[in-house]
Amino acid sequence: MRFGPGPTLVLLLIVAAATHPAAASSQAPHVELDIVASRIEYDTLAALNAPSLSLLTEWQRPSLFGRVAASATGFEGAGWSMQGRASLAGWLSPRGVRSPLRLELGGTGAASRHSRGFDAVSGRLDGRVHLVGRRGGGWVGASLAAANTSFDSASVGAFSPSVGAWLQNASVRGMISYLHTVVSGETYPEANVSLTLSRGPLDLALYGGVREWPVDAGVLDERWAGATAAFWVTPKAAFVVSGGKYSSDIVQGLPGGQFVSVGVRLTPRRYRPIPPSVTAPIVYSVDEATPGSIGFEVAGATRVEIAGDWNGWQRLELSRDGSGRWVLPIGLEPGAYRFNLLVDGERWMVPEQVPTIEDGFGDVVGLLIVSGAN
Repeated sequence: MRFGPGPTLVLLLIVAAATHPAAASSQAPHVELDIVASRIEYDTLAALNAPSLSLLTEWQRPSLFGRVAASATGFEGAGWSMQGRASLAGWLSPRGVRSPLRLELGGTGAASRHSRGFDAVSGRLDGRVHLVGRRGGGWVGASLAAANTSFDSASVGAFSPSVGAWLQNASVRGMISYLHTVVSGETYPEANVSLTLSRGPLDLALYGGVREWPVDAGVLDERWAGATAAFWVTPKAAFVVSGGKYSSDIVQGLPGGQFVSVGVRLTPRRYRPIPPSVTAPIVYSVDEATPGSIGFEVAGATRVEIAGDWNGWQRLELSRDGSGRWVLPIGLEPGAYRFNLLVDGERWMVPEQVPTIEDGFGDVVGLLIVSGAN
């Protein structure tokens, strides 16, 4: 089983990180484990039942986004496959963080092995120029890709100019892109759309696309679409249902297919995108976010602990300064952070004058922002 619509959703995540640097913080890595049962029907093979185990980890820094995924899949007749994929993207703002201009450079490497002796290795380099606004933006760029499979000892290369745009409204984000891939002198125009939303306990991702094949290839134009829905029953566990059709891999020469799957997703804590705007946020500069500088007033408290997404929500005890404030003993890198305070080991609270956002489970958490500008 291939990663299916993964590249489109990875691009959505990378563009989201690149276009909203305030949400890219020095947080603990986000980890997910999916235990899934699937029914897969490849375009060139009969349908198969396939249980799988998939591990995903993502992390963000002020100017980096990384993603590593690995999966092991079993097939009927004792067959199996193992796959791995790693992506890394970095960006900079040549005219300062307040400028709408972003430059991005990224890369992806992938490898797979099948019990029947099929091996594949691929890599891709991406470069993009972004123009971003408060709720939308666009980019233009190009990719270089190469792949080698056990079908053919010769490597296959591809060049793909691309252009795209995105829009976001609260927790809903949509993206459209166009690629003009050239492989061995043949062109494969392709368009993709994707939509993600997060409402209460539901996370939903939709995707679709169309690709035109060369006339002399004798292949009908491809169309694909699908969806994944995760319903969170606790902050650490969700039921996941997905299905649809994914495209063929024209660089590796792998077929497309249809699938439906059900499973369970486990994670230390559910990841939720920070909204693009929050009423009256408190913004600290880098100089104001040094150890002992960020503090809160908590009347009548004898002990205060803080838990935030910069360290995976591990509790950290605050100390009281000369003015009576409870101060954070560590510094924070530029980014947007969720947090809560535990007072006297009994009650959780958000300090007064701190903006709040929903955590998706009927409660609220505080939000503080550290700007990259001094």
